Amino acid sequence: CLTTSSIYQADVLTEDGGSHTYFGLAEKDFETRWSGRGRSFGTEKCKGETELSKLIWELGSGSIQYEIEWRAVAECEGCRPGSERCGLCLAERLFVLKSPCIDKRTEVVSECGRRGG
Repeated sequence: CLTTSSIYQADVLTEDGGSHTYFGLAEKDFETRWSGRGRSFGTEKCKGETELSKLIWELGSGSIQYEIEWRAVAECEGCRPGSERCGLCLAERLFVLKSPCIDKRTEVVSECGRRGG
């Protein structure tokens, strides 16, 4: 959980046998990232921050019980000053493109927020 610059996977398993996968990245350690995710799960004004938080709110509004299993799936280099590429963003995009998941495919063309543009 204290690994930095990692790609994580969240598998949401529902009581009715459903399964949803989400990929995200953590530039700092996962515990720091998780604290932000927890806020989007519990604070209504933040419920639309990610596809994962949207799903959690949707399940909650339907009173569907769920469990989230978290795991790190890759470690990679983040942005370096002057670099044209961000290893974190590239790795996350590969996971999103290669796997059936709830992440929006439009995320793969978005700018890297760690490079400042």
